Amino acid sequence: MIDVESKPKEKVDKRYDKRYDTKLEVTRFDVDWMRIKSACMTTISKQAGDMPSNAWKKKLLICRHSPIRRGTVSWKWETIPYAISTHFARHHEGCEKFIGTERSDRTKVDRETRSQMNCVPMEMDANLQALMNISEKRLCMCADQVTRQYWEALMEELREYDEMVVWSNVPQCVRCGGCVEPFGQCKFYENLMKDVPLEDQMNVKKRYDIYNKKVRDLVLKDED
Repeated sequence: MIDVESKPKEKVDKRYDKRYDTKLEVTRFDVDWMRIKSACMTTISKQAGDMPSNAWKKKLLICRHSPIRRGTVSWKWETIPYAISTHFARHHEGCEKFIGTERSDRTKVDRETRSQMNCVPMEMDANLQALMNISEKRLCMCADQVTRQYWEALMEELREYDEMVVWSNVPQCVRCGGCVEPFGQCKFYENLMKDVPLEDQMNVKKRYDIYNKKVRDLVLKDED
């Protein structure tokens, strides 16, 4: 587990809407790749050997076998619009949410005077699979823009801890190889894959690599 107190506090601000403060604190980061690999090897009655390579990590994160759930992350947004917190609260598998109340007897503020976009604090715990599940929906260009910018702020923060974890978090179109929101008119995936050979588009790992390079300027080689 990484000592979160030792991490630098200055962050890169990539907010779209300056009305909302997306800054957050990672309060716990527990992603031990040897522990994850040990669980993988146990499922096939073998012993874990050396530290897993980037190529191995990518394969495991793509296939989402159960040992990835040994990796967990906790974080806190000091201020998040109450309406946006409910978007994250809808996710329930492998994660837990703790949202500040708007009860008048607790806050001493008449809730009738509050807007749904008034801010509250929120904490979350999630395992690696839950992070990816949430990203599929909340990094989608059809998602609410403010919700997306809060989730992208988390991804930017996690880059300081483990870029491979961030690499595995992509919108659902990238994982599926095409837009899966038939009620929308989003052209993000088409534009992302413009001029990309069909052979590369058919390879899920290459789709992840393309998204990370073009959107995050994140390039992780398969070698350590």
